[in-house]
Amino acid sequence: MDTRELLTFVTVSETLNYQKAADLLQYAPSTLFKHIQQLESELDTQLVVREGRALRLTVAGERFLPIAQDMLAEYRAAMGLKEEETETLTIGGCEMNIGNSLIDLLMRFADSHPHIRLSMMTAPNASVPQMVREGQVDMGFFYSTGHKHHNLQSIRLYREPAFLVASRQNPLSHASRLRYEDLNGMEFVYPHDTCCFVTMLIPELVRRKIELKRVSYLGGMQLVVDQARREGAVTLAPQCALRRFEETYGLVKLDMQENPFCAWETILLGSRAKAGAVQELLNFSMREAQRIVQENSLETEIETEVCAE
Repeated sequence: MDTRELLTFVTVSETLNYQKAADLLQYAPSTLFKHIQQLESELDTQLVVREGRALRLTVAGERFLPIAQDMLAEYRAAMGLKEEETETLTIGGCEMNIGNSLIDLLMRFADSHPHIRLSMMTAPNASVPQMVREGQVDMGFFYSTGHKHHNLQSIRLYREPAFLVASRQNPLSHASRLRYEDLNGMEFVYPHDTCCFVTMLIPELVRRKIELKRVSYLGGMQLVVDQARREGAVTLAPQCALRRFEETYGLVKLDMQENPFCAWETILLGSRAKAGAVQELLNFSMREAQRIVQENSLETEIETEVCAE
């Protein structure tokens, strides 16, 4: 176990709410969910259970809480002097992106760069350029369809497709060579309606006269996952998040005949970026992008563009 898992557990124990804990720790709720799962796997016992919309600690969780608090206190005491030397780098992006597609990349960066503390700020994908422009974050990870963003430097990493996914209990997950017409009567859920993947998919379904049962934008990934599990809804997952969706959320890719919609994984930088830490994450991300491209057979075109008004 590591300190992130312990801190997540203690904070979740205090708030009994993933969203409140995520706001305090500046992580995506789905990241905290993964931390708890990893900790439970290491301890071979369940620590937290969900009852409706509420959380509670199990008996084992209540017993482990003071132990976790003591371990964190000892760690903080040992690291007290080094904390002053740590530089904080704030990155922004939608939860689907920095909390799922890029979470492994960001965690590897954090492990290999202990002198840089990553603080993640999640927002709808469409809001990321403005966050960078206004200096709310030092760097943004953004799904782009090619639009220019004034006063920002953009670095395209790779072109990533998004696929429809559903729970294993959904009948569509066992079918093959599906078409959009097979979605008639299904519910579609997603965190936000401004995501470029959604703004490409939904108009195409309308054009094809697909009659969905309901389209819901729920604001957060955990709500989307819960709806897909409980109600059989379908949602979208970028290719780099498919393994996480299956292993962590139990949602699997649907076998579609249709070509997926794609967007560019793009880094956005503003004029006030902290040169040292930003450059380290930028260089790391570009190296990792080459590995991601090879592992997922993605199209790449690492390109830097500066747009001014």
